[in-house]
Amino acid sequence: MKKYRKTFEIPYYESDKNGRIRQVSLLEYLGETSGAHTDYLGFNSKKLQELNCAWMLNRWKVKIHKYPKVKEKISIETWTSKMDRFYANREFIIYDEEDNEIGRASTVWIFIDMNKKKPVRIPAEFLEIAKPVEETTFDDFYDFKKEIEIEENIDFHVRRSDIDYNNHVNNTKYLSWILETVPDNIYENYRLSEFELLYKKETVYGNTILAGINILDEEIHEKGFIHKIIDSNTGEVHALGMTKWIDIK
Repeated sequence: MKKYRKTFEIPYYESDKNGRIRQVSLLEYLGETSGAHTDYLGFNSKKLQELNCAWMLNRWKVKIHKYPKVKEKISIETWTSKMDRFYANREFIIYDEEDNEIGRASTVWIFIDMNKKKPVRIPAEFLEIAKPVEETTFDDFYDFKKEIEIEENIDFHVRRSDIDYNNHVNNTKYLSWILETVPDNIYENYRLSEFELLYKKETVYGNTILAGINILDEEIHEKGFIHKIIDSNTGEVHALGMTKWIDIK
């Protein structure tokens, strides 16, 4: 399968107070590029509806070298690097207007039966179309196996505007919640350079969640944090995250 590329221009309403693209908007661009590629291959949302299936994002890993500014154009290149039963790995590289790499990302997706809410095998016809390019943007993902102890929590109520096409909270909202927990002195004086998200359980409209934060092992990264998003009533874990921050330059 060939790689696919899509171009975007950064609008004012997707920028932060410094005129650079917001992290959440960048995630949305990656998701949009992924969807456009799938449509291009002929396995679009209509086809998925006929199968009563959907691609559910399992995890993100994103590293940003430079955030583009308002009115700048970027292009995002994507390809599937692996398919195995009901899992698929998708890679991304982000380029600026001069075709310099300014970021990269890797994702894992699960093919889900929407009625049973369980993984099912990727259809043979799609496997035939989407032959992987065996090239990855990262060697591995962060290991979230260790128990995450949380020092501080902020609670959020899931709003109507948080719900997406699949009738659950859109994956980008989790990053928004995580960023709200980052201390002001870090958020204002440092730049988010790398982050990972691992989705454990969907959450829906009306739920109240707690977003927690703690310091990442300083041997791994001096300005890093570990994050956990849980249901405030049941304590169930919805997502785990990790962020790394560097000096603003």
